[in-house]
Amino acid sequence: MGIIRQIKNVVNSAYAPLQAQLRLYYRPKQYTRKFGQSKGMELYQKFYQSPVHQKEVSFELEDYEHSLYLRPATSDVPTFQQIFLNTRYEMNLDFQPKTIIDGGSNIGFASVFYAKTYPEAEILAVEPDTSNFELIEKNTTPYHNITPLKSAIWGKTTWLKIKNPDTENWAFEVEETSSNMPNAFKAFSISDLIEKMEWESVDLLKLDIEGAEMSVFEQGYEEWLPKVKLLIIELHEKLRPGCTEVFEQAIAQYNFKKSVSGENLVYMNQEI
Repeated sequence: MGIIRQIKNVVNSAYAPLQAQLRLYYRPKQYTRKFGQSKGMELYQKFYQSPVHQKEVSFELEDYEHSLYLRPATSDVPTFQQIFLNTRYEMNLDFQPKTIIDGGSNIGFASVFYAKTYPEAEILAVEPDTSNFELIEKNTTPYHNITPLKSAIWGKTTWLKIKNPDTENWAFEVEETSSNMPNAFKAFSISDLIEKMEWESVDLLKLDIEGAEMSVFEQGYEEWLPKVKLLIIELHEKLRPGCTEVFEQAIAQYNFKKSVSGENLVYMNQEI
C-alpha cells in the first residue's frame, strides 16, 4: 500500500466519527426544513426513535389523503427521504403520463407519489420481496389507479429467486431459477407487462431493480424500448459490472435525450 493511500486511510478513519455526528445533527434539520418544525420532528422521531419492538409506523403527509406505512430504523426511511424529502422523482413534464410502470417499487412510495401527481394514470407497481410487498399493499390500497404485482422485471418471462434475502429491504438482487425451487416466483419482461396491462405503450418507466437492468437491456428491449416515452433508471454497476455498458449500447440505438436527476438517469424519447 502506497504512502498516500495510508495517509488517506488514517484521515478517513479519524473523520468517520465526525461524519456520523454531522449526519445526526443535520438529519432532523432536513425534516424540519421540509415539513416544518412540528411535523418534521414528529416524523423524525417516528422514523428514528420508535421503540425497537415497533415493527411498523403509520404517518400522514400534507397533500396526501391517506396514511402511509414504513418500518422505522430500516432502509424504508431513506426510501421515504428519496421520494418525499429529496423529491427525487419530481419533474416538470410537458405531458401527463397515462401509463406508468414502477419497477422495483420497494414499499410503494414512488407509486403513491405518481398516483397523487398524475391521478389519471394507470400505475403498475412491481416488487419481488414478500415483506416489501405487504407494505406496498397497505400503502397503495386506497389508490384505485395502482395495481401491485408481486414479481420482478427481467429480460424475459421466467422464474427467479432472491439471491441475497438477508440484505437491506431496498437492495434485493434476483437470479434465474426453476419453477419448482423454494421461494421461486415468476418474473416478466417489460413487453409482457405492457401486454398484461393491455397498454399500447409506457409513458413513464421507472427502473430501480438492483442490477437486473443487465438482463432487461441484454435481450428483448427492441420490442418495448421504442414504446417508452420517459425512462427513469438507476444503474447498479457495482452490483452487476458491465450493466452500464449494456444499457448504453441499447439506449443508443434510439432517439432519447438524456439528463440526470440525483442518482437517476432520465431519458426522454424524442420520437413519441
